[in-house]
Amino acid sequence: MRNPQIFCLSDDLANMQPIVLFDGECALCSRAVRFLLRHNHSGNLRFTSIQSEFGSVIVKLAGKTYEQSDTLLFLQDNMLYGHSAAALKLTAHLRFPWCLLRIFILVPPIVRDAFYRFIAKNRYNWFGRKSFCRTDETRYKERFLG
Repeated sequence: MRNPQIFCLSDDLANMQPIVLFDGECALCSRAVRFLLRHNHSGNLRFTSIQSEFGSVIVKLAGKTYEQSDTLLFLQDNMLYGHSAAALKLTAHLRFPWCLLRIFILVPPIVRDAFYRFIAKNRYNWFGRKSFCRTDETRYKERFLG
């Protein structure tokens, strides 16, 4: 998904944005979610695994299946971003200095996405597979969708 897809959402989903969709079986993705929770300056990001009910609805609306979807998707303003674009869009929601990672938008998408796909392809071998376990901190509980 190189270019963001724009689509209509139900009012429920539209009001929950921005939403980070992650692979709930990926240890690297689980760590990334915990990082985003800690460094999201406004606390506005919501999270759901691609395998969840909400995640599967969003992936279906994008005309994909779980197997075809990216390992990280980002839904903001009714636009669904994938690959490196999703990761870079997320940096706008992070505290300093992490927001500076946005500078990588200057790298051509073909290069960024090749790097992204290389890591995504090897993530289970390098970081392992485990089911996502929600954080114990109750302050984050409302930020997770089904």
